[in-house]
Amino acid sequence: MKKFKVQADRILLRTLTIEDSESLYHYRNIPEVSVFQGWTPISPKEVSDYAIAMANRETFNYGDWYQIVIQDKKRQVLGDLGVCIDTETNQQAELGVALDPRFQKQGFATDAVKLICKFLFTEKNIRRIHVSIDPRNTASLNLFARTGFRQEAHHIESVFFKGEWCDDIVMALLKSEWRK
Repeated sequence: MKKFKVQADRILLRTLTIEDSESLYHYRNIPEVSVFQGWTPISPKEVSDYAIAMANRETFNYGDWYQIVIQDKKRQVLGDLGVCIDTETNQQAELGVALDPRFQKQGFATDAVKLICKFLFTEKNIRRIHVSIDPRNTASLNLFARTGFRQEAHHIESVFFKGEWCDDIVMALLKSEWRK
């Protein structure tokens, strides 16, 4: 199976592997990270099993979430991105991001979002990337606004998440907007 790998000045984006299990499990279970995440693994084994399952399918298989590790020059795992390309047109993608708090507020998430958008628009011919964000997650709202995403909708109590009805803000970036 071909593995995903894209590099920029300060970061490398690459396929999640079983070697990343402990790191990803650890930071995704820190309360300030897990509060807004749809996937909070219950054990490092769950992360390993997911990495193995991903290795046994096509890279960016339509309709499946593909987990990408954000790594710095020292080979430290900083966080991860999730990408899911739609099955209807194969031209829209949903994106999610989680970053270890030790590496937040240093521009790594901004670099990662810009890099994955460039890859999706130029290499996968995606025409629209969107995110779904709880409005209480101001860090994510600011991250995606900073990287060119615009708000398309604010749905009121539209998502039942972790035992409560939550609002959902949808932000998106079109390929034509990204080029500007």
